[in-house]
Amino acid sequence: MRKSALSALKRITFVAMMGALVGVSMGAATANAATARNGSCEAGEFCLYYNSDHAGSVSDFTSSVPDYGDEQPSCYDFKGAGNGKGLCVKNEAASVWNRTSGPVTVYFNSGYAGPRQTIAAGGKVNLNSDLKNENAAHKFGDGGGTTPPPGGSYGTPATNPHPSATARAPQATKRTQFIDDQIRSLTGEKDCWVGDYRSYESSTSNHNTGNALDCTISNAIGSYPSAAQKEQGWKLARWLQKHAAKLDVRYVIWQGKIWSVARSSEGWRNYTAGSGVTGGHYDHVHVSVQNPHGD
Repeated sequence: MRKSALSALKRITFVAMMGALVGVSMGAATANAATARNGSCEAGEFCLYYNSDHAGSVSDFTSSVPDYGDEQPSCYDFKGAGNGKGLCVKNEAASVWNRTSGPVTVYFNSGYAGPRQTIAAGGKVNLNSDLKNENAAHKFGDGGGTTPPPGGSYGTPATNPHPSATARAPQATKRTQFIDDQIRSLTGEKDCWVGDYRSYESSTSNHNTGNALDCTISNAIGSYPSAAQKEQGWKLARWLQKHAAKLDVRYVIWQGKIWSVARSSEGWRNYTAGSGVTGGHYDHVHVSVQNPHGD
């Protein structure tokens, strides 16, 4: 073979080898790289699912998040197809899949605080009873373990023994008073009331019939809560949601959001019946009780 032809053959072989190496390299990168926030749980990601047993919409992450956020457009939401798509993931996840190489801990409170559950690398589990639909943050590489709720707080309430009834505000029905007592003893919230009779409302409204409580969370009615008070309000609201069946709760309103038993599958919806600090329920948590007059 002539020297020029041999040189040309060497060049072709070298180019082909480099192409193959680049192809292998690109293939490896494609296989290993995860695309965060695309609604698909890929290798290297930590994923939250809306439903138990890894069903429903998924929200995928490649890093720690100290606070999922409460509302659109700033919250982290469920991206994948299925139940829950588009909802904020905060306090809405039921199961997780840890596809990272280290532990990931899910937290009850924002800022990596409160009750927590650690999921080992590769773990694909349902969140425990403390964290299911009570999730506010997660942290990569954190082997924080699992803790119960703070002593005595937010425990499971007793079943409400009182029948549906009506009273006249400011008197509470026995069913409503039972909820107030459970809130005081198990959550520490002590500023809940039925309120005076409201002449501007129907005589059968929840408040006027003694079937609703307003629990002040901010420093005073008419003032917005601090960040810590806002978190405190959500803890109470989620607790009422979680134990709605045992307490005979009908619906809960907080921070411009409403959750109701009748539409529980929709999660926390935007509350549009009121506005402003008090009308939007930014300074107090409202809880209505199952009663003869409904909503």
